[in-house]
Amino acid sequence: MDIQKILTSEVVDLTSLKDFFSSDKDSLIQLIGVYLSDTTPRIETLDESITNIDYDAVRSICHFLKSSLGLMGVSCLNEIAELEKQAQNNEPEEVIKDRLNYVVPICKASLVEYKIILDKLEAL
Repeated sequence: MDIQKILTSEVVDLTSLKDFFSSDKDSLIQLIGVYLSDTTPRIETLDESITNIDYDAVRSICHFLKSSLGLMGVSCLNEIAELEKQAQNNEPEEVIKDRLNYVVPICKASLVEYKIILDKLEAL
């Protein structure tokens, strides 16, 4: 199977990865591996914040995620940027929770999708 056939998704936009790394399997594997290892614990913390909000953690994680989600084509980049501002401004908990309930499932789906892509790349 060729890399282009692996780099297809209904969950994430792979345009950036295809533009920059489409012929470099090793770089793709490394990039996706770093995304998964860096992002997974942060998404878990955001998930926990749905029930027990830690404004500083939410703000910090959202700030970190903005660059990752943009490169990795995850569709909630604008919402993450807005959530960072809302956490920084200590918006009411229900506002933060509503936004978290929107972004966390999208981010989790991206993690699952990239794990599948990574497994296929490693099997090449």
